[in-house]
Amino acid sequence: MLTKELLKFRRSGGFKPVFINPAEPERQKLASELIGVYQGAFDSRMGRGEIEELTDVLIKGTRDQIFASGLNKLLLDHTDFDPVREIDYPALRGELFAFASEKLVEAQGDVARYRELLATRPGLIEFMAGDIYGDLPDNERISAAPKLTATELLNRYNLAQVQGLLIYAESIELEVRDEHPAELRRLFKYLKFFRLLAEIRRKGRGKSVAYELSISGPFSLFANTRKYALQLAAFFPAVVNLAQWKLKAKIRLGKLSGDLKLDQEAGLVSHYRNFSSYVPEEIRMFHSLFKKDVESWRIIGESPFIDGGKQSVVFPDLSFERVGDGVRVHLELFHRWHRGQLEGRLELLREHPELPLVLGIDRALADDEAFAELERRYPELVDRIYRFRDFPGVDRTLRVLERFAGERKG
Repeated sequence: MLTKELLKFRRSGGFKPVFINPAEPERQKLASELIGVYQGAFDSRMGRGEIEELTDVLIKGTRDQIFASGLNKLLLDHTDFDPVREIDYPALRGELFAFASEKLVEAQGDVARYRELLATRPGLIEFMAGDIYGDLPDNERISAAPKLTATELLNRYNLAQVQGLLIYAESIELEVRDEHPAELRRLFKYLKFFRLLAEIRRKGRGKSVAYELSISGPFSLFANTRKYALQLAAFFPAVVNLAQWKLKAKIRLGKLSGDLKLDQEAGLVSHYRNFSSYVPEEIRMFHSLFKKDVESWRIIGESPFIDGGKQSVVFPDLSFERVGDGVRVHLELFHRWHRGQLEGRLELLREHPELPLVLGIDRALADDEAFAELERRYPELVDRIYRFRDFPGVDRTLRVLERFAGERKG
């Protein structure tokens, strides 16, 4: 992700990102050279400090150093470094220096004898054979280089200019349209995966249907805004994959404020291709455990759009079908940022108890006292709400499915 110092935009009537032409030879050349540095660093097992020295030469040799620094930041974000070993480096260095000094006197200038004496200390040779300053950031060794072409890097740079501004959004209005329902479902799955706070409305019918999304921005929240901001930025490439989209965001960047307006005509290219690559690990694990432990229900691959009344739409996180009779129940999850949306959904279920929808509520959103208050205010919904910590467990989900399905059957 680009820091605000690396964002390039004009201020004529709002925020207008300055995009580059990915096909421009000079841009291609610089991108290729920077990628080459990281690949060469990986081949030679260089440290972070050495990589910084090499990239610094390239950056300072360009006319547009902000652009070059932006490319380098994106490459660095996609580079893996070896984790620091679980040892007390400062303590071991102190022991090494003290022991080596003592044995140096004892060896009386005999180098061979000195080496023999050093070898008498268990673990010392192994520590010396490694990097005794391995705990310092500059000495972290590269373990994986970015697998990007020059064109891919330049396209990500353009995307990152928008993502960097969205981090400072107060609100976002998004209109999306696609002839293929599967593409729209994929977008809403990304919305759920990144736990964004959004109201969804349907506009039109049939092939001309569009969806309007009102997404809360990080600056409208009171806590954990950094994590939410990064997840909002990560969501944007999923939007770019659609055939038609229109975005309007209210941005507050320091003392600057204004609107960011973009649509598909911006020519942005998304790198989100393999959808399964972006499925969060906790969701993969839930699917796996549910399939392994539960025989009476199965997870349905495609969740439907549920009519929420007044043109609003509910898109569940997960959908389930009971084996045998085909009863279907949908699950919507509410995380720490979804307080206002939760109240609205509870009211919807009170007004429309026929909706096959159950709710999972993060404990970070409703502690014991708050959850008890919800049960007091909505006694008719106690069998269709439950709590989880970060992500639902299989057992609790199964219990609420059975309770709700049994109630509907009765």
